Amino acid sequence: MADEPQPMTEPEFWEKSAQRQYIRDYARHTRTSPDAVLGAILARIATVTPPNVVAPAFTGAFPSGLAMYVAIVGSSGDGKGLAEGVARKLIPDLLDAGETLPVSGEGLATLFAGRRPLPGDDGESRNRGTEPYCVNQRALLSVPEIGGLGATMNRTGSTLEPVLLSAWSGEPLGGQNVDENKRLRAPSYGYRLNLITGVQPTNAGILADRDGSGLPQRFLWCTTRDLGAPNTRPPQPTGTFTFKTDRLKELQPTSLTLNVLYSAGARERMTKPESGGDPYPLHVMRYPNEAYEAVDDDRVLALHGQRPDGMDAHSLLLTIRIAGLLALLEQRADLLAVTSDDWRAAQWLVGHSIETRTRCIVDGRRQRRSKRAANRADELAADEAANEQAREIREAEKLERAKKSVLSQLDKHDGKREGVPGSTIRQYLGRNGRYAYQAIEALYDDGKLDLIGGDTGETSSRLWALAAGNPAL
Repeated sequence: MADEPQPMTEPEFWEKSAQRQYIRDYARHTRTSPDAVLGAILARIATVTPPNVVAPAFTGAFPSGLAMYVAIVGSSGDGKGLAEGVARKLIPDLLDAGETLPVSGEGLATLFAGRRPLPGDDGESRNRGTEPYCVNQRALLSVPEIGGLGATMNRTGSTLEPVLLSAWSGEPLGGQNVDENKRLRAPSYGYRLNLITGVQPTNAGILADRDGSGLPQRFLWCTTRDLGAPNTRPPQPTGTFTFKTDRLKELQPTSLTLNVLYSAGARERMTKPESGGDPYPLHVMRYPNEAYEAVDDDRVLALHGQRPDGMDAHSLLLTIRIAGLLALLEQRADLLAVTSDDWRAAQWLVGHSIETRTRCIVDGRRQRRSKRAANRADELAADEAANEQAREIREAEKLERAKKSVLSQLDKHDGKREGVPGSTIRQYLGRNGRYAYQAIEALYDDGKLDLIGGDTGETSSRLWALAAGNPAL
């Protein structure tokens, strides 16, 4: 259509928003990657956004949360930690979010859910059992290297991968323990889990190889590179970064309301107030028509069996989520409104993420092939060196046998020490004859043979005899 908006370009992405432009300029001032800093900032915004702030259902399903998983791509020492540090400086307050590293899938539920004794009539515990409650409604996990996460996911019986998938989708976390007093469960819309991890290209397969489960598709892939970084360090941008966590804090449910949700286990099981209102209201963000049209087109393709396969098949879900977080980054008067520009910016960022992910996977495969080739070359070189050493040992052993045989044959055939031609000695040695001349010269150097008739001619024509006073054996 003629009036359809054109895709956003990279300069537009950074310059069409004062907030994003500040992030880019501040990152360049601190000599970090704007892309990596923005990814870390979006994860922090998702963390301070209450779990009851959601994206609409779009196609009639339940509203979805705004959890954010970020993969920062770069080699060791390229600046993943620096990017997180800059993001922390711009958004320092995470409203007491949990930041414990994941040890297991079961352990993630303990970030949010706990149990406490039921109070007695006098306000004290009287062995009346326990009740669930909300320990924390938000968490941001920072995993320095994806290899650590991969090692945990690869353990036999590990549930970390499926739990991470469920947490991104906002599904309930926790198992159904037989002992009710040990049962921990974080209900939907009662928690928000976010994750930042570093990915070296050689380890990209830890995520990429899980594309069947949809794990790599859930990540925003950012790079530690900035090809547009100026050679001269730019000054700190003027003005201030205007993101304030307090505006989002105003939307979050009270501790009492969260505890009631955790006790009920789901919004649908909460007791409605007498007024008939929602006991746990959700704040649903409002998206532009372009988002609804994109979702509808995607559903038609899925129903017709024409949706593309591979890791790009679920990019729309990530686009919806990022558009909401970009809108929250702006902190406009209407906090929950997502504009057409937010949507176009999210489309550009997801496209850039796909390019970063693809480049990371390709680079990783190339580096692994090069490493395997280098290792193979080292193995071949080591094998060749070992073979050469073995050959030298065998040759030395054969030479020693030839030397003993030369002495023995001369003692047998030249008892008067008149001298025997080298060629004849060679015939005496039979199969060891190829070492005859080398053995003769070595014995002569050692003083065990005498040269008869002068030093003329070749070894084969000279006359050789046992040295005087030197027994053959």
